[in-house]
Amino acid sequence: MNVIEGKHLGPWSLYPPPAGTCPECAVAHGPELPHNQQSLFYQYKFYNDNGRWPTWEEAMAHCSEDMKQFWRTELRKRGVDI
Repeated sequence: MNVIEGKHLGPWSLYPPPAGTCPECAVAHGPELPHNQQSLFYQYKFYNDNGRWPTWEEAMAHCSEDMKQFWRTELRKRGVDI
């Protein structure tokens, strides 16, 4: 098992996500969709790599501009400040 060692997490380590899920956020989603910024796995993995918590913009950084705009619009409709 390939454990993610703590860089910014101190003594914490993360176990790998379940098989068949995204290696970044541990959620089953298509590659065209953003990572789940609300996933605790994503938040702690991002924090471990970067020393800070992720934003929705970072969760969708790999997406097309059309997909980013769709998600921005939908998140704002739900009161999420991005």
